[in-house]
Amino acid sequence: MEQKIKILLADDHQLVRKGFRALLEELDFVEVVGEAANGKEVIQLLRNGAKPNIALLDYEMPVMNGLDATEAIKQDFLGVKVIMLTMLQNKELVQAAVAKGVSGFLFKNTSLEELSEAIQRVAKGDNYFSTEVTLTLLKPTHNPDAPLLSLLSDREIEILKLVAQGLSSTEIGQQLFISPRTVDTHRNNIIQKLEVPGIAGLVQFAVRNKLL
Repeated sequence: MEQKIKILLADDHQLVRKGFRALLEELDFVEVVGEAANGKEVIQLLRNGAKPNIALLDYEMPVMNGLDATEAIKQDFLGVKVIMLTMLQNKELVQAAVAKGVSGFLFKNTSLEELSEAIQRVAKGDNYFSTEVTLTLLKPTHNPDAPLLSLLSDREIEILKLVAQGLSSTEIGQQLFISPRTVDTHRNNIIQKLEVPGIAGLVQFAVRNKLL
C-alpha cells in the first residue's frame, strides 16, 4: 500500500478548518496529522514531533500569519512543503508567498479536484499555482492603492467592508463572532495602515477600491 501524504492543516476559523478537513478526508491518499488555529501553533506542533509532508496554511491568522509561518518552516523544518490558502486575490500577497518559499497557492474557492491535484503535485516536489492565482499574478497593477491594500489581512478587509456599509462595532462583532472591542482594535489598525482620516476615510477608500 502506498504511503499516505501527511497534511498539517491551519486556519483560525474552526468551521473552515473542519470543512477543509472533511474534504481532505475524502481523499484516500491523504492523512491529516494535525490541526492548528494560527502559525505559532503550527510551529509548536512541528517542534512537538508532527511530521507532515505538507502544511496547508491559511494566510490570515492571528498571532502568526501564514507568511511568517512559512518563513519559520523553511528555516527550521526542511522537507515540509507549504501550500498557502486565502480568500484575498492580491498580486502582492502571491508574490510575497512565492518569495517566502511556498510550493503551492490556492484560493479558498478551490474545488476538491484542484486541492487533490495540488497536494499530489507538491508532494512529488513540483509547484502548483491555480489558474486563478496565475491570472492574479498576470494582472497589471494600476491601482495606486494596491500597496496599501496588500497591508491588510483577510479579516481586516472583511471588517473594512462592513465598516464602509455603515455597520457599528457591535453589529460587526455579532456578524463575525468577535467582541466589539476586537472590532475597534481592527478598525484602528486599518486606519493606521491606510493612513486615512477616520471612518470617513475608510468609506472613501472602500468605495475607491470597489470593496462595497
